[in-house]
Amino acid sequence: MRLFRSKEHPDHWIGEDAHGVLMIWPVRPRGWMKRNGYAGSKRVLEEIDPALARGTGWPGTRGGRRPLRGAPSKPLTLRVTDAERAAWQRAAGERKISDWIRDTCNAAAPIAEITRPRSKPKP
Repeated sequence: MRLFRSKEHPDHWIGEDAHGVLMIWPVRPRGWMKRNGYAGSKRVLEEIDPALARGTGWPGTRGGRRPLRGAPSKPLTLRVTDAERAAWQRAAGERKISDWIRDTCNAAAPIAEITRPRSKPKP
């Protein structure tokens, strides 16, 4: 599946669906749910990396969310009560609860910056 962008629609992605039909959808989380058929010219489209549409729900991204730092690790699973989940969802507001949890945990326990080896001092 291929992904495109257009200067005529800067806030939308244009990409192929599972059948090869061009669709247009908003550049936002779950934007794929608001997709429509693309009726414009294919000549004005610029092909781009399909990974750019991650998070929109487009099936062509082949993978989940891009990790914030470093290589992805194994998934972390927490078992919580319904009351805890509801409280966390209220605190997250409009954001995805997983994004809120990640940001909250990273704020509480910052990840140390990756240090580069120092070069030898010049004599």
